Amino acid sequence: MVDLSDEFLNLTEGKCFMLDRMGKLLVPAVLAGLLAGCGGSDAPVVERPPEASKSISVAGKVIDGYVVGATVWLDLDGNGRFDDNLEPSVVSTESGNYSFEFTEEQASCVPYSTMYVEVPVGAIDEDSGVVTQAYQMSSPPSITPLSDDDIRNISPLTSIIWDQFKRKFKSNDKDNLSCAELKSDINLRNELKEEIESVILTLVSHYNLSADQIYSDFIAKGDTAAYDLAQTIVTGMKASYKHKVALEKIYPTAEIRVVIYQDNKMDEEYKFSNVWYRDAVVFLDDGSLFEMTKLFDTGSLDKVDVVLMKLRNVAIAWGDPSLDGKLNIREDTYRDPDGTYRCSNIESVTFDSKGIRYVLGNIAPSMSFPTIDECVNNNFDKPEQRYFSVRFTEGDSDFYTSFFFRDDAANFTTLSHWINVKDKAAVLKANELISMFDSFPYRFDDPVNISYSYWRKSKTLGNVIIRKDDKSNWVKSTSKNDGTSVYQCSSDGVNWVACSG
Repeated sequence: MVDLSDEFLNLTEGKCFMLDRMGKLLVPAVLAGLLAGCGGSDAPVVERPPEASKSISVAGKVIDGYVVGATVWLDLDGNGRFDDNLEPSVVSTESGNYSFEFTEEQASCVPYSTMYVEVPVGAIDEDSGVVTQAYQMSSPPSITPLSDDDIRNISPLTSIIWDQFKRKFKSNDKDNLSCAELKSDINLRNELKEEIESVILTLVSHYNLSADQIYSDFIAKGDTAAYDLAQTIVTGMKASYKHKVALEKIYPTAEIRVVIYQDNKMDEEYKFSNVWYRDAVVFLDDGSLFEMTKLFDTGSLDKVDVVLMKLRNVAIAWGDPSLDGKLNIREDTYRDPDGTYRCSNIESVTFDSKGIRYVLGNIAPSMSFPTIDECVNNNFDKPEQRYFSVRFTEGDSDFYTSFFFRDDAANFTTLSHWINVKDKAAVLKANELISMFDSFPYRFDDPVNISYSYWRKSKTLGNVIIRKDDKSNWVKSTSKNDGTSVYQCSSDGVNWVACSG
C-alpha cells in the first residue's frame, strides 16, 4: 500500500518541489544581503559624508585547497543564479581569503542568506594548481545574528549542508524566499532553522565529523579527515555543475538544481557498493521534472548507468477560477531492487475559499513493468487510496489536517464521482466538494468520528508546532533562538516528556 506523509502530499497541492527517495520535499535557495566595496590604499583621498551607521565585517576563506580567483556572492532573489548588476560579490585572494563590509541594515539580511562561490576555469587551487573544470560551492544561512568580523569559511563540507537542506526542506507555498519574507514570517524562519539543524546532525552522524570540523578551516588545522572528505565531495560538485549547465541549455528559463553524491544507505537499499547518485530537478511553468540516477564510476560521472526514480508533476488551472481551482497530476516511476519498475500516479484538485485550502486526491494503485519505458499507469478509475486535506489560519495559529481512506473505510466512496477528473471541470462543482469537507471534523480539537484509514493534524503557533495522529501520537517541537529545537512527546496532549530515540 502507498503511505503518504504530509510532506509527500505538499507536492500534489500545486507546490513546486523536488523529493528525495523517502518522499520528502525540497525548497529553493534562500536570500541575501548587500555589499559595500573598498578601494586600494594608494587611491587619492576623497572627502566623504559621515556614515549613517557602523559597518559589519563578514570574512572567511574559500577552501578546496585554498582557492584564489573565485567569485563569492549573495543570492538576493533566491534563484541560485548570479546577477552581477544587482547581487554583491567579491573575489577570493591569496590563501582563499575574501571579505565583505555590510551596513547594519544590509547585515540584517545576511543570517537568512545563502552565500555562493563560483570557481571558474583558470582559478588557482593552491594545493592542486589551475582549475580546469568550473564548479560551485555554498554556505547555508546562519539564522543567528551577525557579529562584527564574522568568519564564514566556504568549502565542499559547508556546501553539502546546503545541498542536503534543499533536498529536504518543505516550503509553505514559496518558490524563492526573500529576506523580507523570512523576516516577516516566523514559521518559515523556524522551519528553516529546524531543517538546517536536522541536516547538520545527519551529516555529523553520516561522516563522523563534528559541526566545528565542517565549518572550520580544516587546512590550517591540519585536519586530514575533513580534507580527504572535501576532495571526495568536490568531485561530485564539479560533475553537478557540468550537468546543470547542460540542462540550462535545454531549459533556459527554468530553475534547475543538480546534486551528485554518495550515500551508504542508498547503496544498501539498491544493493550497490560505493556508487555515485545524481538528483536533478527542473522547475517549469506548469510543474516540475525530477530524476534520480545511478552513475558510472568516478571517471564517468556524466554517464547514466541506471535510472532509479522519475517524477513528473503537472499543475494546471481547473474548475472555478474564482476559487483558484487547480488540478495536479503526478506521475511516479521507481526502480525496485529486482530491476523492475513500479509506477503510480496521483491526481489532486485544490480550491481556496474564505481563507481555507481544500484538497481532494486520488492515488492510483502501483503497477510493475520490466523496463522504465513500459512503466505507464495513468488510470484513476479505481484509486487505491484517497485523501482529503484542509489548511487554514485561525487567530495566530496555522492548522493542517489530512484524512486518508482505503477501501476498508466507508468514506472511501465519498464523492466517488470525483475520480479521473481531468476532463470533468465543467460538471464537477467546487461547492459540492467544499460542503462535504466542511462536514468533516477537521479542526484541531474536533473528535474524529468518521470512518477513516488514518489521519494527521497539526497546529503551528509562533515557534511551536504540535502534531497528532489517529494512533494518539503527539509530538511538540519548539524552536529556540539559537536555531536548535526541543522535541516532546505525549499520548494525550496534556502530559509531555522528552521524546526518546
